[in-house]
Amino acid sequence: MTNRTRFISKMLLCALLLVSSLYANADISLDQAVEQEKQRVGGRVIKAETRERNGVRIHNIRILGKDGKVHRKQIRANGKRRGSGERR
Repeated sequence: MTNRTRFISKMLLCALLLVSSLYANADISLDQAVEQEKQRVGGRVIKAETRERNGVRIHNIRILGKDGKVHRKQIRANGKRRGSGERR
């Protein structure tokens, strides 16, 4: 490899790392969180809302699954999941 090729390879790697870190820290919208849960559980959305607790935005989603159970999920706007309660 020439010096120029190495330099270009390193620059491309840095650019990819930068872009991936930006996406990793990006907040997800309520619509994105709902779609994610619908694909995971399957069924019909009963309720979806975003609330703020202690300065953290949390998406609260309820889905009536194909199994007849209500699936509740809390997803932080930063993408982290919380709770996986189900009720009949």
